[in-house]
Amino acid sequence: MARPAYVIPVMMVSFFLVCHTMTMAKNPRNEQDKEVPWFGETLPPEPFTGFYTKVAQCLWNVNPVCGLQIYAHLFDQSKKLDDNCCNNVVKVGVQCSRDLGWALGLYKKFKPHRALIDKMSIITYQECVARKL
Repeated sequence: MARPAYVIPVMMVSFFLVCHTMTMAKNPRNEQDKEVPWFGETLPPEPFTGFYTKVAQCLWNVNPVCGLQIYAHLFDQSKKLDDNCCNNVVKVGVQCSRDLGWALGLYKKFKPHRALIDKMSIITYQECVARKL
């Protein structure tokens, strides 16, 4: 069954921002919640056809609870991922980790942090792989 077009950006943004918005949003996955910071923001243009579909497929494999930890760790390395979330990151894979980071960097608010987000998405994946060994 095809998902409505609005689900992809809502899931993508909620994955990364759910930690940041936890105290403000009633339901961070609800695009109609006016209390979330991305309400009314325009979805950035798709860098290539099918990118958001690819990102949405990655997101369906990420545990939403882990999204909180991943977002926190991207911007503060002292906030570590627990074993379950690290296993989830490894399961999702390096390409999905990078794609999710790239998708976050497309938003105007995160453009200044693109390099950090890309670097940390790779480092986070590598840290989790090393922990599994």
